[in-house]
Amino acid sequence: MTRRRIVFLSVLAIVVALGAAAWLVPLSAFREPLEAAASRALGRQVQIRGSLHLAVYPQLGISLKDVSIANAAGGKEPQMITVGKIVVGAELMPLLSGRLRVTKVVLKEPVIHLEIGADGTTNWQSPSAGTPASPSEAASVSMQRVKIEDGTVTYFDARNGKTDTLRAVSLSLTTADTDTADRQLALDGTMTYGSIPVKLAAKLDDLDAFLKGGPGKTDVSASSELFNLGFAGRVQAPDSATGNLTLKTRSLRTLAAWIGKKLPPGNGLGAATIDSAVSAKDGVVTLSKAAISLDGMTINGDLSLDAKQDSPALRGSLAIDHLNAIPYLATGASKDVTAASADSSPDTPLVFDGLKGVDADLSLTIGTLKLPAIKLDKMALSAALHGGMLKANISNLAVYGGAGKGTATIDATGAVPAFHNVVDISGVKTELLFAQMPGAPQIATSGTAHLDLASRGVSETDIIKNLSGKLSVSFGAGAISGVDLGAVAQLLQSTANLLNGAIGGGSKTEFSSLSASFTLQNGVARTGDFRLTAPTMTMTGAGTVNLATHQIDFRFEPTARVGVAGVHLADIGVSFYARGSWNNPTFEADPASLAKGVVGAVGGTATQILGVPGSALKSLFGGN
Repeated sequence: MTRRRIVFLSVLAIVVALGAAAWLVPLSAFREPLEAAASRALGRQVQIRGSLHLAVYPQLGISLKDVSIANAAGGKEPQMITVGKIVVGAELMPLLSGRLRVTKVVLKEPVIHLEIGADGTTNWQSPSAGTPASPSEAASVSMQRVKIEDGTVTYFDARNGKTDTLRAVSLSLTTADTDTADRQLALDGTMTYGSIPVKLAAKLDDLDAFLKGGPGKTDVSASSELFNLGFAGRVQAPDSATGNLTLKTRSLRTLAAWIGKKLPPGNGLGAATIDSAVSAKDGVVTLSKAAISLDGMTINGDLSLDAKQDSPALRGSLAIDHLNAIPYLATGASKDVTAASADSSPDTPLVFDGLKGVDADLSLTIGTLKLPAIKLDKMALSAALHGGMLKANISNLAVYGGAGKGTATIDATGAVPAFHNVVDISGVKTELLFAQMPGAPQIATSGTAHLDLASRGVSETDIIKNLSGKLSVSFGAGAISGVDLGAVAQLLQSTANLLNGAIGGGSKTEFSSLSASFTLQNGVARTGDFRLTAPTMTMTGAGTVNLATHQIDFRFEPTARVGVAGVHLADIGVSFYARGSWNNPTFEADPASLAKGVVGAVGGTATQILGVPGSALKSLFGGN
C-alpha cells in the first residue's frame, strides 16, 4: 500500500469518526457529569445553561454556551466567572465510547470577578478546590491546560471599596504534576490595564496550596512600554509576598498614576530603577537593602510604603549621594515626566504641593544638597512630613567649610508656603559662601554664625523679600577684598577727597576679627554693633543690607588703637558712609565727624593734621 493511500485512508477514518461522534454521541448526556466534575474540581457550583455542540475547530471537543461558576458566599457578584462560550477539548476514543476526558479548556471572552472580603479572605480560595473527580463519573476534568481569550478580570477589595479592571486578557495556563503531590502552574500571556498593554509570565510551584490560602514559590516577569518588572520569591493570598524585586521605569510619576496612586502635580520623579529584597503584607511594601536610582541620584537603604491610605506613607532610612531640590520645586510641564529639569530663575514660582501628597518619617544622609541660593556639602537629618507640614531635625550639617546643626520647617498647608530655620554653624568660610552670591562682597575669613530666620513666599525672590528674624556672626582674622576701609577713611579726610587706591584693584581691608548681629524684617538686615578690629584701629558700624536689592547703607566709624608719632592725639577718626550696590558702593565722609576729628585734636593744632593728612593717617591705619 502506497504512502499516499495510507494518508488518504487515515484522513477518511478521522472524518468518519468525527461524523460518527456527531451523530452517535449523546452530548446532552455530558451536561450533568460535566457540571458535577467541574464543581468538585473548582469547589464552586458550575452551571451549563446553554446548548452543547461537538466542536472540531480549533480542536476536537465540546462547545458549551452560557456557563457560570458561582462566587463565594457573601461575594459582591453572584457569579465569580461567566462565559458566553467554552470549548472543552476531549480525547477522541473515550468520546466515541461515551466518556469525556478533558484535555484543554478554552474560555472565550470570559468575565472573571476576583474579590477580597472585608476579613481578608479571597473568593478564589476553597477548601475543596482540587478534589479529584470520582472514577465512576462519566466526565474526567483535567485542568492541565486552560486558555483565556480576550477576557475581562475585575479585582474588588472590600477592605477599601476599590475596584480595578484588566481588559483584553489573553492567557495560557498550564499545570503539571510533579514527583510530589504538588501541581505546578505556568502562566503566559498579555493583558491591558489603564490603556497600557502588559506582557506577563509567571510560574507557581504549588497551585493547590495557593488556592487553599497557603504559600507558593513563584517567579514573575512583566513588561510594558512603561516598565519592566521581575519578582522571585514566595506569595500567599491575598496580598502577602517575600522575595527579590527588580523594577525599571521611564517615569516613576507616571507609573504611580498608572497603578492608581497619582502624585500631586510637579516635576521630577522620572526615570528610576530598583533592585531590592522586598516583602509585602496587608498593603505595606518594604524594601530592604535597596539600591535605587532616581533622576540620576543613587539611593541606598531601607524603605517601607503603606499604600492603603489615599496619601502614601513612607518610613525608612536612606543615604542619597546628591540631591538637587530645585527641579522638584518647579512646576511640572508634563504628566509623563522622564527627567527632572527646572527653570533656575529666582522669580520662577516654586511648587510645594508634593508635600501634601505624602506622609513620611525618614532618616536621611545626603552627600550634597542644592537648594535655591544655597548649596550644602553634607547633611544628616530626621524628617517628619504630615499633612503638608515638614519638620526636619538636622544633626550633622556641613556647609561652606563649616559644620553645624539646626532645625528646618516648611509649612505647605496654606496657599503660600512658610519657612522657619534655626541653624548654628562653626568654622564656616565666608569666601565659599559669598562665591555663591553673584556680585556679593568678597570677604575671606572663617568663624561662627547663628541664624533664626522665617519667611514665606512662592518664589526665591519672594522668600528673600519676606525674610525676618535674627542673624549673628563672629569671625577671626581675614580680609575684605576690593576696598581698603582704612584708606577710605584716610583719603576722605584729605581735601582732594579722591579714593584712588582705596577701592578696586588689589585693595583690601585686613582685620583680626569681625562680628555683627542683625535683625531682619522684610528682607532688610539691620545692625548697630558691626565691629572690625585691625592691628592699628577698631572700626564700628551700623546700617542696613537689603538682601533683595543688594543695596547697603552703612556708617563706619574708625578709632585709632595706637597714637600717631609726633602728634599727640587722644582719639582721631573720620566716620564715613558706604551706600549703594554692595559690590560697587560709593563712599563719602560724614561732615560732622570730619569737623569733630579736626577740632578735637589734643596736643597739637589742626594745621598740623591738615598739613600732612596722608602721612599722619597712613601711620594711624597701619600702612594700607
